[in-house]
Parts: sequence; C-alpha cells; structure tokens
Amino acid sequence: MALTVTAHYLRNKPSHPGLNVSLLFMLTFVSGVVYGSQVVVPPKINAVLGKNVTLSCTVQVDTNLSLTQSSWERKLPTGWVTLAVYNPMFGISIPPEYVRRLSFRSPSAHDATIVLEDVGFADIGMYTCKVATFPLGNTQASTTISVLVEPKVYVSAGSAALIDGGNETTVATCIAERARPPADVSWETNLYGTSEAHMQDDANGTTMTQVHYTWKPNRHAQGHTLTCVVKHPALQSDFRIPYIINVQFAPDILVLGYDGDWYVGRKNVQLKCRAKANPPAQHFRWIRLDGEMPDGAEVLNNSLVFMRPLQKNDSGVYRCEVANDIGQRSRDISIRVQDMSQKQMTSSMAIAGAVMGAVLALFLITIFAIVLLTLRKTPPSTYTDKVIDLPPTHKPPPPYTEIPPAIPLASHAPQVASFSQARRMERRYELAERVPGRLAHRDIQRPTHHSLSYQEWICHQNGAERVYINHREHYV
Repeated sequence: MALTVTAHYLRNKPSHPGLNVSLLFMLTFVSGVVYGSQVVVPPKINAVLGKNVTLSCTVQVDTNLSLTQSSWERKLPTGWVTLAVYNPMFGISIPPEYVRRLSFRSPSAHDATIVLEDVGFADIGMYTCKVATFPLGNTQASTTISVLVEPKVYVSAGSAALIDGGNETTVATCIAERARPPADVSWETNLYGTSEAHMQDDANGTTMTQVHYTWKPNRHAQGHTLTCVVKHPALQSDFRIPYIINVQFAPDILVLGYDGDWYVGRKNVQLKCRAKANPPAQHFRWIRLDGEMPDGAEVLNNSLVFMRPLQKNDSGVYRCEVANDIGQRSRDISIRVQDMSQKQMTSSMAIAGAVMGAVLALFLITIFAIVLLTLRKTPPSTYTDKVIDLPPTHKPPPPYTEIPPAIPLASHAPQVASFSQARRMERRYELAERVPGRLAHRDIQRPTHHSLSYQEWICHQNGAERVYINHREHYV
C-alpha cells in the first residue's frame, strides 16, 4: 500500500521526471526486501568444542515471489567465502574443505538450516544466510558463532585424613578444568565449613577453576555428603558430583544385655559389647573392676557370657575395653543380682497387701459387732436412774413418819435425845391427821412411798445438824 501511495504522489508531481523514476525503482526494491521475503537467524550461536552445531535459517517468501537460491557465507580476514549453496533446480553445492563437516538439515523454499560438525576454535566468527528471490533479488541475515569448551569436572580428596577433633583441614577440592568461559563451581552441604576458589588460565584460552572446602572434622558427620555443583553454558544442566565424608574416630561403645532384673538362679544371661569406630575396632577386652572375674563367665564374640545360673557374688562392676588405630575407649556397667526376680517380688508384695487388708477388714468388722451387741444389751434408762443422777438438793426428802430413829447406843447419848424429839414430831403429825381440815395438807406433804423400816436409815451428825440417809435409796 505504501508503494501505491508513493507512486500516486509522484505521478501528481511531474516537476522532476528523472528523479521520480529513480525513487520509484528504489522504493520498489526496498519494499520487496521488507515485505516480499524475510530471513530469520538467531543473533548468536554457542557451539561446544568438538560437538555439532546447528545454524538455523528460516525463509519467509510471499506467494508472488519465487525462491531461486539460498546459501551460507562466512567472513574471514581475507574476505567472504561460500560454505554451502542450495538451488531448487540444480541441488546442493558444498566446497571440498567443508563437505565432510557441513550439510543442509532439510533444504526447501522455506528452510536453509545447516549443521556444522566437530566444531573447533577455528570455526569462531560471523556467518550470513542469503536468499535470492525473483524478482526482488537477495535477502540476508547474519549470526555469530562462539565456541564453548565444556569443562572436565572431578573431585579430589584432601591431602590429610579427617580425624575427629582435629584442626581445620581441606576436606575435598572440586575442579572444573579447560573451560571456556570459566565455569561456576560451588559446594552444597549442611556442614559449617568454608569454600575457597582459585582460577588459572590456560594457553589455549580455557580456564581451570578449583574450589577447596575446609572444615573441622567431627565424628557426627561421618558418612555425610558434600556435593560439587558446576554450572556452564556448554552444559545442558548443572553438573553434580557427590563426595562422601570419611571421618576417623575412636570407638563409641554400647553395652547391652543387662535389664535390671538379674536374680539368683537366672540362666542364659550375657553382656554384649558393641562398638562403632572408624577404622573398625580391632581389640576387645572384658574385666571386673571390684574383684576377680567370677568362675563360669567367659568372653565369646566380644560378649561376656555366664555359662551357669547367676549367683549372688556375680554382682559387681564390669568394664568393656575397645581399641582401634585412633585410640582406646571403655564402658563400665554395674550389675546387681537380687534374691528373686521383680515379678516374684511384685507377687509377694501383692499377697502381703491382700493379707493385711483382710486382717484389717476382719478387725473392723469385729469392733463393729462388739459395739452393736453392747448397745443392744444396755437397758433403757428409768425415772429412778434419772433421779439418782440428780444432785442431792434436787431429790425429795422422805416423809417424817417413815424416818426411822437411830438405834440408841450407850456410846451415843446425843442420838437418844434426838430420837425422842423425832417421836414427838411423829406424834404431832398423828394429831394433825385426826383433824378433817388438815387432810389435804397431809396428802400434799406426804407423797406416796413404800414403807421403810427404821433399820434402813442411818443417822449422821455434822455439828448441830443430823442427817438420815437410806443406804438403799440414797435419799438425803
């Protein structure tokens, strides 16, 4: 459309006919290059030394144009040289110096891609893909080949052995040599070490990279893995090499077999001595610290075996000694042989507890029964019991008619006079009973009591007062 608009403009401005024709011809050629056909190549190609490389060239041609020829050229210090030519009518043409290393992948009107084998440093430079169409002419695009050298990667161990508790030393070195450009080298690990990198250029333009890993050895890291990671443009993916850490250490000892329930008469018991060491342990020894080794105890396969039933004197402290090239270690264990097993002791305690519980229950039942029977046999309280329990001042005196006189004795003259006075008072009451008006008074003053004889009363004198006490009723 741009070409049509320009031609219409030039026809309407005929002031410079020669210039107009030239401009129209140039515009026609440029429009053919831009809009008629197009060549697409990558801007840069990385080739690996000694391997094959593909130089891609895609041709886009309009339907009103026809492809007459496609070719590849290379720029040398002396000028441009043709590497390969494809013609739809005449076929493929490659110079003798490239015929063994260069070929078209699948030549067509839309594809001019070539493959260059066994790439070397001499192949570094600029390459141009050209396409000739009718009637537009040539269309081209250029790219640059860079030769990469894939590094050779390996891991080497440090110069000194790794010994537990030793000083910091080089564990391993990761090397990526003869790389172009220099490789990116690193270590992956969960240890707390340090990495140090060194680079050295070679005469052929390659570089060697070395990364040392330094660490203070520890037995707990035995068997852990260091991983060397190398990144390079010539590698399709990261290159990874594992390295197993080898730390030498003295034996770690573990004594097995004693479960805390060794008792007299137990059979088939033994103490097993297990050791973890690097290098492996070479020497095992059993000793007893608090006395002589008991008879019947033998060392078999690094274990102390009791060939007979256990005895009380087997109790003691035993030691297992283990040694390797790094050093010697020992482990002590204290053995106590009981009179009976824990199961028997538990059963005895359970039986004793049951017996004590039964005795206690029987005792409580007996006490309860005695108390219950005692309560049932006790008679209920009566009015007389309540009166007896009262203080003397709260108890009624006996009637005067029932107060017996004390028996007069020769040694008790004052008591005789008192008895006479008592008889006079009794006579006075009898006279009062004969009077009808005093009957009610007599009933009130003389409560109903059973007859008492005078022998039941005893007279007690305290100064001028006399008190008669009935020893049966306890009335005062």
